[in-house]
Amino acid sequence: MRRALIVAHHDAGGIVDPHVVHALRAYRPLAARLVLVSTSVAVLPPGLEGTVDAFVPRPNVGYDFGSWRAALEALSPDGDFAAPGFDEVVCVNDSVWGPLVDPAPAFGDPRHAGADLWGMVISCQPPRGGGRAPRPHLQSWFFAARRRLLDAAAWRGFWAGVGPLPTKHDVVSRLELGLSEAVAAAGFRVEALYDARRQPPVTWRELWPHLALRRPLRAWRLLRKARRPLHNPAELLPARLLGAGVPYVKVSVARTNHYGLDLRVVLADLARTAAAGGYDPALVPAHLGRLAPRR
Repeated sequence: MRRALIVAHHDAGGIVDPHVVHALRAYRPLAARLVLVSTSVAVLPPGLEGTVDAFVPRPNVGYDFGSWRAALEALSPDGDFAAPGFDEVVCVNDSVWGPLVDPAPAFGDPRHAGADLWGMVISCQPPRGGGRAPRPHLQSWFFAARRRLLDAAAWRGFWAGVGPLPTKHDVVSRLELGLSEAVAAAGFRVEALYDARRQPPVTWRELWPHLALRRPLRAWRLLRKARRPLHNPAELLPARLLGAGVPYVKVSVARTNHYGLDLRVVLADLARTAAAGGYDPALVPAHLGRLAPRR
């Protein structure tokens, strides 16, 4: 399969962090063309010239979708976002640690073999105003479109409508969810390695390692949020995703820790997976040490 892979990069410190360098080198064998789009550095850092095929610096507007759009334009001489000459276009960002193991098995996993659009995680968002059905959400930190979709009007129309939006909420609703919904509405198949619609509820066994009597408020927050029928599995269940073959952990699990997980447990799970895959777990605390905590 001839594949283009686009990495959207943003770093408040104005560098390409070592965990991103690792990801680029892990993607290199899988990509006929590897594109790095950055809103934080103007010049490709030394040492990446032999890894990255194309470097696209751009202003910090439009979030990751603006970066992916810019790369798709560069890959599409006719201006139709179709990326001719490629069987698949993969769009990823740097909001995850990983791939923690060789990503090739995930890219060739039979769970998405027949999909037109696939990714790592499908979660379920609350219904749109007054509706009853949850909204399936192919999480946008990793998604891939195959040739049948790349040639479709639905794909061209979606990217033609991508532009700057005022808030992150608008990006999630109109672009992240919008992509999944537009593709499915046009009759294309959307799959993921982990699809929350087909998974069992959160279990006590999964929560127990994160509960501590000395931290009752954190434990209560976790129990309360885990009982909700709709949740973000990438942030609530990182160990389950690793077990499902998703070779990443979201940075936000440690940086914001929305569910109140025990980060020692999360990082231990990450380190065990990394030990089997050659990923240096020291990249994680080094990256975290550079990040200002979110409030």
